[in-house]
Amino acid sequence: MNIDILQGKTTEHLVLLEGTKCFIHNLMLTDFLRLQKDALKEGFDLKIISAFRDYDRQLKIWNLKASGERPLLDDQERPLEFSKLSPIEIIMAILRWSALPGSSRHHWGSDIDVYDAKTQKEDEVKLVPSETMNHGPAARLHEWLDLKISSDSSYGFYRPYATDRGGVSPERWHLSYYPISRRYLESYTFSLFKKNIEESDLILKETVLENADEIFRRFFLNVDVP
Repeated sequence: MNIDILQGKTTEHLVLLEGTKCFIHNLMLTDFLRLQKDALKEGFDLKIISAFRDYDRQLKIWNLKASGERPLLDDQERPLEFSKLSPIEIIMAILRWSALPGSSRHHWGSDIDVYDAKTQKEDEVKLVPSETMNHGPAARLHEWLDLKISSDSSYGFYRPYATDRGGVSPERWHLSYYPISRRYLESYTFSLFKKNIEESDLILKETVLENADEIFRRFFLNVDVP
């Protein structure tokens, strides 16, 4: 297994999705286009808002949140008061919504965040649960996806964060291409996870390392499977 793929440090496995700026794994292109076409038949404009994200981009997201320059949210999507949080509380708050650089599933090209372009403009999408449930703008799309991907496994997609398992907050917008992501998850060892942190420019790195075992189990391995 190519470690650079696992850590978001190469683009050799990716292809540009025509008409977008999104790069996805070359082996999932055909099935995604099929899912997109079937969604259109049902009145939905299934679009990707976030696909491959490289290591440097994920590191920037982490460090902005870890330094208080980017808001942290609680489980009800309310801003947390950064100055009142301890280092470990900051880390756990970040991990509910964002992965550590080097261990994000978005590095693999197999995982995407989607929305309905018929009900939301791209710059309006916030990727929060309220958008995908009840009367949210993407709720109907996700109701259709629930039925489609669960009843027809040939698409290959599933939701790794469908339920709250005490790790990453439920992300209904997050789809994963199981034939690829399964292999990458199985190949990603704890030693690789820890070494990546040790060699990083991560803010709060020492506290992350002190809690590396728990973080790996709770936020990386702890996902739903089909």
